[in-house]
Amino acid sequence: MDAASCQWVAGRHPVNAAQSEEFMQVIQNIVYSPQAGDRGMGDLYLPQNAQGAKAVLLIHGGAWKSMRRVRFNGIAQFLVDCGYAVFNIDYRLLPQAPYPACEVDCMAGAQFLISAGHPQMKQLALDKIAIAGGSAGGHLALMVGMKLPMQKVAGIVNLCGPTDLTAPEVADLMTFSGMFADSDDRDEQLKNASPVYLPCEKLPPLLTLHCRQDSVVSFEQALRLQAVWNQVGGAYQGFYYLGQSQDGHNLWRQEGPSPRLIHMLELQIDAFLKSYC
Repeated sequence: MDAASCQWVAGRHPVNAAQSEEFMQVIQNIVYSPQAGDRGMGDLYLPQNAQGAKAVLLIHGGAWKSMRRVRFNGIAQFLVDCGYAVFNIDYRLLPQAPYPACEVDCMAGAQFLISAGHPQMKQLALDKIAIAGGSAGGHLALMVGMKLPMQKVAGIVNLCGPTDLTAPEVADLMTFSGMFADSDDRDEQLKNASPVYLPCEKLPPLLTLHCRQDSVVSFEQALRLQAVWNQVGGAYQGFYYLGQSQDGHNLWRQEGPSPRLIHMLELQIDAFLKSYC
């Protein structure tokens, strides 16, 4: 297992038209969950003026069975350029680690951040954290953000995450992922792993970003989640948009190992976090 390492890298503010160059510190390979092996690590991104900075836990996607945190490095850099500290984590994957291992790991990552488990986290404002994730990571961000004590959650950013795993429009995705595929009580397990069925009397502020043409996670999933927030009376912001492609999530400006989000999505996230975090 690699020891944590530290480096300074150049970043550019994605919202400021002047695009003034700033610097951020990246502390890599921080072990937040030894039981998860090399998947129980994350990278801490710190803005140049980190003292008192607010923090975001960032969770990558990949149908709960693929990808690593490097995929979300571009999102982490964007958030740091907006002034936030970011803990970008890996987690255990299907099928080697059956669900809920990934959720357990993400909860451990949140608790590690809240408790300032790394010395460089002690300078941050950790009375509340934001939690953000995309696709399967959006689902995990919702599960963690809804299960943590509400006073510890500043807000949740859900980028096209599945919200009702029992719904017919995500049946193909659930078959592909293999979550609970061989279980006798698969339907009940899918329900227990669905954010829309979690018992909640109060809900944290939520921003959901979802393309109406999403071919991986149906747009209907966003509407199901919105109905739950409206019923409970939680602060809900939904940004539903038309994409440029009929394939995929329509999240990225370009393809690559660590792509940047579409500019209009970055603007929505920046505005939401400034309002609630």
